[in-house]
Amino acid sequence: MIGIGFPGEREFPPDERDFVLAFVAQAALAFERAAAADERRLVAETLQKSLLPPTLPQLPRLALASRYLAGAHGTQAGGDWYDLLPLDGGRVAIAVGDVVGQGARAAAIMGQLRSVLSGYLLEGHDPVRALELLDRFASRVPGAAGSTVACLVLDPETGALTWARAGHPPPLVTGPAGARLLDGAGGTVLGVRGRPAFTAGAARIEPGESIVLYTDGLVERRGEIVDEGITRLAGVAARHQGLAPEPLTDALVTGALATGGAPADDVALIVARLVPAPLRLVLPAEASRLRQLRVALLAWATAAGLGEDDAYDLQLAVGEAAANVVEHAYRDQEPGPMTVELSRAPDGGIAARVRDEGAWRPPPADRGYRGRGLELIRDVTRDMALDRGSVAAGDGPGTEVRFTLVPAPVPAPAPQRAAPAAPAPPVNATVRVADDPDGVRVAVAGDLDLAGVRAVRDELTAAAGTGRDVTVDLRATTYLASAGIALLMEAERAARAAGGRLRLVVAPHDVVRRGLALSGVDSVLPVAAD
Repeated sequence: MIGIGFPGEREFPPDERDFVLAFVAQAALAFERAAAADERRLVAETLQKSLLPPTLPQLPRLALASRYLAGAHGTQAGGDWYDLLPLDGGRVAIAVGDVVGQGARAAAIMGQLRSVLSGYLLEGHDPVRALELLDRFASRVPGAAGSTVACLVLDPETGALTWARAGHPPPLVTGPAGARLLDGAGGTVLGVRGRPAFTAGAARIEPGESIVLYTDGLVERRGEIVDEGITRLAGVAARHQGLAPEPLTDALVTGALATGGAPADDVALIVARLVPAPLRLVLPAEASRLRQLRVALLAWATAAGLGEDDAYDLQLAVGEAAANVVEHAYRDQEPGPMTVELSRAPDGGIAARVRDEGAWRPPPADRGYRGRGLELIRDVTRDMALDRGSVAAGDGPGTEVRFTLVPAPVPAPAPQRAAPAAPAPPVNATVRVADDPDGVRVAVAGDLDLAGVRAVRDELTAAAGTGRDVTVDLRATTYLASAGIALLMEAERAARAAGGRLRLVVAPHDVVRRGLALSGVDSVLPVAAD
């Protein structure tokens, strides 16, 4: 809107009318550009959302939750993604990745990498081999160089876990014993020639532990080493490990972003809780055993990833069925056995069975204030069935109560946009090229983010293509994003193609050196700390 006001009534001569029309015409162009930018962002976000899994599968031994959070207000959708694939033999593959750049182009590249990696994993390749093949594919996709990926394969029956990383932050495991990083495997970002082979990591997780995979937008902040963000995330995960996956995911996002304001980059996050094997308890049908039963139910429900309300409903329903066994099954005789079985149904519900070997008395005509247990079970569960006088279709006398607890539905999380943060003063990247006794020296100062890369790319790649040895001095570089990593690899390829070599100089123990180490570039390019 444009408003023009005057202190009183007046007439407007032609020159003033022309001025107002010219002013409004200029403003109209700005409005059109803003509308076009909004439309481009919407197209990019729609494309990205369409390439992410619409839902996560229901698996008997895993409880799952995921989030995708767009970057701070004013940025476009990017190339962050996550995926989960059921494999042969009951195994499960989980992957996250981050493509350099923003907008529809990055989202399109992301879709290609995600689809290709899924195909390799579904063919039965282990994480290392899948990343080797993906790297070969990425080298043929313009714009894919510098992308990062982490993928793992889990056997829910044994808890055995193998994983590999291509320049991506390490996965995290959190549980009752605390939080730990899966940092035993490494490799460079995708599309790097002459890189060392990817390496595998192996571990084992226990029921009740959760695997957390995330992209760097969750842990990376300007002015701090990325290790600080990873440590912050691990601390949040350890404090909230007892939460079910859905609230745990919310706690991770909130806690990791609590300092430093809104993320400048997108965030993709997936949490997978290993659910315990089916529970089977055989107890004497005695009132004194009901508390023991509730304790066991709560421990199993917590490990199964149920929320607080659902865990209470499960204890309530099973407790009512067990109380009926105690009161009715073995009247006028010694208490017999009571069997309780719990398992996770294919749709994510909890299937429960409570049975005995006795005989319940018929319900009285006037139940008074008693005998409402079965109604209560029907209220909090579904498909309740009561078989009197037979157990397991005629395997002897007894009574069986069956029902399914359906966890409270959690709406599918729509991609969110972080609240606007106070913008930091821009640090424009600059480049200075000078002759050096050993060739050419290129000093890069400022932030090597997307904007910084655009500002220095031409001069840097031109200097790298002279055929002389090139030293890139990054001691004055204050921030190194994945786009900056990709630019350095582009310069390295230009130098090699022209017959020269490229080396990097960094300040010791700063954010740039850590970024080079995390992405694996320091294993490909010579890096000197000065």
